Amino acid sequence: MTDPCGCGNHGGTRRDLLRWSAAAAGFAALGPFRGVLPTASGAPQNLKRLVVVNMFGGCDTLNMLIPVTLQPYYDRRPGIAIQPGDALGLGGPAQTTLYKMHPAMPRIAALWYEGKVAAVNRVGYPQENLSHFTSMDIFSYGVRNSFGPLGIPPSGWIARYADRNAPTPMGAVGLGVGRPLDFEGGATPPFLANDLPNFRIYNFQTPAELHRLQKAKEILANFAGTGHATDAKVSQSLAYDLADQIQTALTAYSSPVVYGTSFISRRLREVAVLIQGGFETRVFYTGFGGFDTHGAQGTGTGAQANLFAALDDAVGSLADDLKDMGIWDDTVVVVLTEFGRRNFENGSAGTDHGHAFTELVLGGAVKGGVYGPDLVNGDLTTDYASYAVDFRSIYREVLQDHLSADPDPIFPEPLQKNVVVDLL
Repeated sequence: MTDPCGCGNHGGTRRDLLRWSAAAAGFAALGPFRGVLPTASGAPQNLKRLVVVNMFGGCDTLNMLIPVTLQPYYDRRPGIAIQPGDALGLGGPAQTTLYKMHPAMPRIAALWYEGKVAAVNRVGYPQENLSHFTSMDIFSYGVRNSFGPLGIPPSGWIARYADRNAPTPMGAVGLGVGRPLDFEGGATPPFLANDLPNFRIYNFQTPAELHRLQKAKEILANFAGTGHATDAKVSQSLAYDLADQIQTALTAYSSPVVYGTSFISRRLREVAVLIQGGFETRVFYTGFGGFDTHGAQGTGTGAQANLFAALDDAVGSLADDLKDMGIWDDTVVVVLTEFGRRNFENGSAGTDHGHAFTELVLGGAVKGGVYGPDLVNGDLTTDYASYAVDFRSIYREVLQDHLSADPDPIFPEPLQKNVVVDLL
């Protein structure tokens, strides 16, 4: 934002401070910091972390983890099935001959060979809803039915986690996802940014802008007030300081890993920036769209292959980066979507909305392999597979076994299928 005061002079008054406040409007979502600012240590903190990557649109995971021994898969998808010879084998300590991986995902397949990728089959929730918006809300809230019987106000599961386990300005971070319901309803203001390079007061760092920024900081430092005015001063001062810390972390970031240029690669690089910068973040949430492949889905090439290639590059780069930092064992990456697709291809060489899907869980502490019930012919002769593993079962295990958090207040609704997958 250039020249937010609109006056062009380099002086500073209390009136200017009010005008310059508009420059910090992007920080309003941070809420009051309660006088607490994260002190980025410049090195990764000794923390366990969860990174959630959402494939928005409803991913056809049947073409991601491919059931190469099931003939109905090929019968019902004559134009979009991935042939066994084109798919990637899954060997190593978690070897399987029942499934192969999409050919656009060699880096994740390599992590499978290391025994650090778990694939959980038939993930979903009770009474499926094939609406994008309703299904996304269920995943965001972590509640299938009403909040009323639970005795808590509507809130997102990340908000509930942050309030109890990471109640600091950077405890829970969302990157490139707007303000999803996952973060709503809590007492702890989350850190939400479209991207880190633009998380600053001015988009351009001209001498005039830097001078005005310094003046604004001086006015804030010297401002004496009471009540709400002081609260506003503290919040705004901390917002300025946090912006400086973010930019310092970006400038100081160093890695031998070269990330790709896709949206999701840039977001996961920013996850690495914040970790290396020493922020106290426990949960990162990001994602990218395009997975609503009703038409021209493609096979080993095409629209879905391009999406998988972007995911593969981003996750593979993050894994390499975290290994280089020595914290791969402290990180769990969950890759999910709001629902899977139908078993058969439609008349537009795509797939329509379904329900259960395959969820990926990666990390140095993950026990790789296929979890949940193996797909059988009967799962593929229906319109779409039914769920057998509640998505909250996976979150509950990650919270309890990885983040050392009590999952009960975060996912308070009793699960109809409380399956312990034991992947950590």
